[in-house]
Amino acid sequence: MKATDIVNKVELEVTYDSLIQLMRDGRQVDFVLPAPETDGDGYLTWDTEYWTTVDNKRFIRTYSLNGRVLRDSTTHNIYDLENDFKPEKAAQIRIS
Repeated sequence: MKATDIVNKVELEVTYDSLIQLMRDGRQVDFVLPAPETDGDGYLTWDTEYWTTVDNKRFIRTYSLNGRVLRDSTTHNIYDLENDFKPEKAAQIRIS
C-alpha cells in the first residue's frame, strides 16, 4: 500500500504492521475513505479516520466528515485493531 508522509513530504510503501509501528513511534495514521461510512446504529457518519496511540497499548480512532472533526472517538487494544483498523479500505493513507 502507498501512504503519503505529509510531514516529510515523501511517499512510503506501508503494510498493516508498519502502520501500527508508525503509530507506536508517535505518528498519526489517517485513512481518507472512498465514500462516507455509517456505524451499525446509524448514529455516526464519517469519511476520514484518524488513528493514534497514547501509550503503545491503547489505540484511539477519531473521525471527521467533510473536513469537520466529530466529537466521537473509539479506543482499541492491539487485538481490537484486527476488527477495525482497515488500511486496505482507504482511498488515501496519510502519515502525520
